[in-house]
Amino acid sequence: MSKIIPFDQLARAQHLNFLEHKRRDYREREDYLARLRRLLFQIEGQMRQTEVQQLEVFLQAARHFQVNLELPIQGDRLAVQRAFTDNLFLAGLSEFFAGRLSAEEFLEKIDLIKEQQAKK
Repeated sequence: MSKIIPFDQLARAQHLNFLEHKRRDYREREDYLARLRRLLFQIEGQMRQTEVQQLEVFLQAARHFQVNLELPIQGDRLAVQRAFTDNLFLAGLSEFFAGRLSAEEFLEKIDLIKEQQAKK
């Protein structure tokens, strides 16, 4: 003979099953997010390290050409962007590295920059 299961028990079992299923879904997504956050943190660290190395290239070029160059403190990205738009040497060197200026054109620009700095 078949046993009759009361509706309350069926409803409760359905609710429990729903909650367990949602907990598994949530945990899976939470674990995935945690892995992505770790990966993002590693990538950000590598990006910052590379940005510092790029800035060092600019500083080496400034020292080589004896151009006074002061960069903002690290981490102030807005100030660094401003420096690259306001400073003629940085703007010119960026254009040279991007291939928009030849080495000859950039050397001419450096001479102009040095003349301006000598006048100050």
